Amino acid sequence: MTLSGSSREFAALNHELRNLYHDLIGEQQGFQKADPADIQYLLDEINADPQLGRAERAFLRGYLNYHFREVMQPLDREAEFRTAVALAPDDHQSNLHLGYETFDVGKYATALTQFQKIDLTLHFLCSQIKIRELIVSCHLHLQQFEAAESLLFPLLELSAEVDDADYALPTELLRALAQWHAEFHAAIGETAWQRLVELLSLVIKRHDLNRLFQDELSQIMQDDLSSLPELFD
Repeated sequence: MTLSGSSREFAALNHELRNLYHDLIGEQQGFQKADPADIQYLLDEINADPQLGRAERAFLRGYLNYHFREVMQPLDREAEFRTAVALAPDDHQSNLHLGYETFDVGKYATALTQFQKIDLTLHFLCSQIKIRELIVSCHLHLQQFEAAESLLFPLLELSAEVDDADYALPTELLRALAQWHAEFHAAIGETAWQRLVELLSLVIKRHDLNRLFQDELSQIMQDDLSSLPELFD
């Protein structure tokens, strides 16, 4: 359907208004401790604003609760994000946050589908790497080891080159590798596994990760620690 002039303006206004609320939520994230009254006020405004469409309202409710669940009443965030995606299938933020939410609760097939929709060019390098890590993590949890291998090696090569400012902690990826290390090792073979260990070692040293993730790294590299003592000095 082609929008008329006034309808087109209203659609653009909804998008701008959602971004405004998004920024207001971001301001609350900047405080050391969220004020429940301020969060409730934001929720009331989102629910009452007549200029927000259903998709924008559903996304904002889910987004607000995703970041402030500790001071809000329980909310079905997945349902809110699913509503937003159903009403606006190409919306970047709705797809991304449905991916985050379903990944967090272990619905890896859904999360993978959502992350694969994301246009990485819309993100800074740090976020691009994180989304790629989440995609690999989904493949690992789904035991899709061939797909995981094909994506993991170039990702580790990139991660070993970027500065700390462009690299977030690879928590989800290392946990997935630790959980599935035996199966993944068997699936990809010894040569590929040794290459993985080599690349992962470069990433660990580049970003000084050994202390933060010693348990995960000990599991992943349990057969290779003797050749990598410098990681755990």
